[in-house]
Amino acid sequence: MPKITVNITGVSLCQKKGIIRIFRSTIKELGDPRYIRFLFNPEKRTLAVQSVSRKEAECFRVPKYNPKDWDFKICSIQMLRIIWRVCEWNENDTYRIAGTHYPEYNLVEFNLNQARIVQFGEIE
Repeated sequence: MPKITVNITGVSLCQKKGIIRIFRSTIKELGDPRYIRFLFNPEKRTLAVQSVSRKEAECFRVPKYNPKDWDFKICSIQMLRIIWRVCEWNENDTYRIAGTHYPEYNLVEFNLNQARIVQFGEIE
């Protein structure tokens, strides 16, 4: 079965697996950076993915793009626990959020209030 591509600038979050999945479209929007970092604002309930030009503390290396099997998953159980507590989400659900690109800040911001549950059988 062919892999279906989701073309929204987005992320999916799964506390049960401890995984944050960054969509390829999000990385493309940021200009294919070598590194990214997360910025979380609990008061506004927003999560941002920001491109970073060099390796810094709390950064993640973006895998080189391969059209056959590119996948960018980050394991961050502690951060996901904080997000779930702030958002009061169901621990067994996976959430997808579309983002807004702010090129002047080199980031894509995700309003966690607009998260939607990924349905069974749907691609994360």
